[in-house]
Amino acid sequence: MLANHTEDTGVTLSEKRERICLEVAWELDALARLLPGLVPNIEEAHGAHHAVRGIAGRFLRLAEALMGAVQAPAYLDEHLEQIISLKSPGQG
Repeated sequence: MLANHTEDTGVTLSEKRERICLEVAWELDALARLLPGLVPNIEEAHGAHHAVRGIAGRFLRLAEALMGAVQAPAYLDEHLEQIISLKSPGQG
């Protein structure tokens, strides 16, 4: 069950839905850590290896944002938005 709040406090997730969100984040994290090892870092695959590393790094950041949004109220909305929009702190 998902409950909307009238205040700016976000939504309330059921325990089951929270667990599902966290499992998605953990799986993204695990896949991101696995990906770079699947493409060898050799001359013939040099560009592909770095592209896969970049994609894996993005997956890690998205997993961090999802976990932070679900379980870390200390994560400011602005920080989560920076992760999603690929902005650095202080960047407008």
